[in-house]
Amino acid sequence: MLNTQHLITFKTLVETGSFTQTARKLGLTQPAVSQHIQKLEKGLGEPLLIRHGRSTELTEAGEVLFQHVQDLGSCYERFVKQWESHVAHKSATTSMGARQSA
Repeated sequence: MLNTQHLITFKTLVETGSFTQTARKLGLTQPAVSQHIQKLEKGLGEPLLIRHGRSTELTEAGEVLFQHVQDLGSCYERFVKQWESHVAHKSATTSMGARQSA
């Protein structure tokens, strides 16, 4: 099973390109960022990054995962917007019903 926090760490690392910047941005230690990536790689059975000193490059597997993580983020954002709309509509309907019965 993939850990959501590990996926967030991976996405942030790809976006920043730096383990140090990722750690700062997420409020983690640099070793924690490394551990998240190692656990993802172990869980998926493939390396996701090629490390070049302080910089990284995505492997083919890393590119596939990154695309899906982005898709998951977009899906989540659509869900939140739809849910907020649902709650607002439900609240408005309940308020109108309460006014009519008064």
